[in-house]
Amino acid sequence: MNALHFDFLSYANRLKAAGMEPQLAEVQAFAMADVLQVNMQDLATKQDVTQSDLATKHGFQAMQEGVQQEFQNVRKEMKQEFQNVRTEMAQEFQNVRAEMQQMEAGIRKDMQIMENSLRQDMQLMETSLRQDMQLMETSLRKDIQHLEITTNHTLMLLEQRMVIKLGSLMVLALGVMTTLVKIL
Repeated sequence: MNALHFDFLSYANRLKAAGMEPQLAEVQAFAMADVLQVNMQDLATKQDVTQSDLATKHGFQAMQEGVQQEFQNVRKEMKQEFQNVRTEMAQEFQNVRAEMQQMEAGIRKDMQIMENSLRQDMQLMETSLRQDMQLMETSLRKDIQHLEITTNHTLMLLEQRMVIKLGSLMVLALGVMTTLVKIL
């Protein structure tokens, strides 16, 4: 793990050269070696950092692949949802079309019934008008016949009076002429 090497003998010799007692210098060198050895175990080496970098890169790559997979899953889910919505909308449109066709058929049927009813009413009115016109024609014919008879009767009476008056005038004229002929 750690490639750090501590030369505790060289350290102890330096301490002795600086004036420290040899026994104390050796104890201090061994203690320093122990401290360094314990603390150095936790220090990362270049290889540790490289391995950590590789592990981090692999971790990021795995995370990126996971995120990409998640995005693909979300895309698939959204695509399926959109497809479901489209299917539902298509079904709704078909239902609305069917309802509209039923309504149209109902309206057409109602219009046909109304048209037939109007035709019947118009036929009844036409029949009634024809009957009324026939009654009026019959009444007018009777009135005309009555007027014709009355007029003929009045004319006959007038003719008779005129014949009587004309006859009286003729008799008078004959009487006057006879008288004149006798007088003259």
